This record gives sequence, structure tokens and C-alpha cells, in this order.
Amino acid sequence: MTLPQILGAISGALLIVGYIPYIYEVATKKTVPNRASWFIWSLSTIVLLFGVKETGTHEAIWVPVADAVGCTLIFLLSIPLGVGGWSKTDRISLFVSLASLFLWWYTGSAFVALVANLVVYVSGYVPTIRKAWIMPGKESKVAWSFFFAGVLLNLATVAIGTDTGLSVWLYPIVLVATVGTLYAILWKKPALAE
Repeated sequence: MTLPQILGAISGALLIVGYIPYIYEVATKKTVPNRASWFIWSLSTIVLLFGVKETGTHEAIWVPVADAVGCTLIFLLSIPLGVGGWSKTDRISLFVSLASLFLWWYTGSAFVALVANLVVYVSGYVPTIRKAWIMPGKESKVAWSFFFAGVLLNLATVAIGTDTGLSVWLYPIVLVATVGTLYAILWKKPALAE
């Protein structure tokens, strides 16, 4: 195995490890997932997984695999144990998601598909970032720490990998920006509230 392949596998493993405490904390009602976010993420990560596979980014494939499985599991748990789904923020995020998917379908372009799905993915963060800002104790710091470490390592995997081009870099950059924002809120917000 090459170094990028090893780093890619470790990145995916970090995300999987992050889903373990998240699932536990949801089951014990310490963490309350936002239904709209996890629904959007489960759909977009499955589509992004196929897109990443098509771009040939094989070293970094494990993050979208882990995300597709993990997001779908959390969404299923959020149905009975989560919050949200129809607030104004949730509805706007769901609308943006659907509009982006329509744009992808309408254009048929692989790059437009990637960008549209990243818009879908980012729109899923809005309800959870809002919830984390209002109720930072209802998100798992441990899980999001693993997620952040995993996406940072995934970006490093792409940086030293053989695949190049905007379509290869875009997904890892968006992951670091979105997961990093939520990570920062979870670690800084309680200190701001005191």
C-alpha cells in the first residue's frame, strides 16, 4: 500500500470511530441529532460516494464510504430520537438540497453534479450548526473531534495523492470547512456562554 492509501484508510477509520460515540450518545439521549441535517447528509454522501468513485480518487474513498454508512445510520436513529425537520431553517436547507439535485439532473454535468451535491451537503450543516450554537451540549464533542481529525487527514491524503484537479480537491476542502466550523462551535461556544 502507498502512503496516500494508508492515510485514506486511516481517515475513513477515524470517521467510523467517531460514529461509535455519536450513536451511543444518541441512543442514551445525550446527543440529539437534527433530522433535516442527517437526512440531507445521508442522501448527499451516498451520491458523493459515487461521484468520488467516478473521479478516480481511490486513496480518499474511505471517507465518503464511512460518511454514507454513518450518516444513514444516524438519520435512521434521528427519526425516533432526533429534533427538527420542519423549522424555517430546516425547510430552507431541504429546499436548497432539492434545488441542487434538480440542477444536477437538468445539466447532466459531472462537475455540476459534484458542486450541486456539495451545496446539498453544506445545506445540511445549517440546521445542525444552528442547533449546536443554541444547544452546544446536545452534540457530541468526542464524535466531532474524530470527524474533524478524519477530514483533516483526508485533505492530507488528497494533497500527497496522485489525483489532481478541482473536482478532487473540492470535496475534502468543503469537509474541512464544514466539519471544522461545527467542531469550533462545539469547543468554543460553551466558553463564550460562561
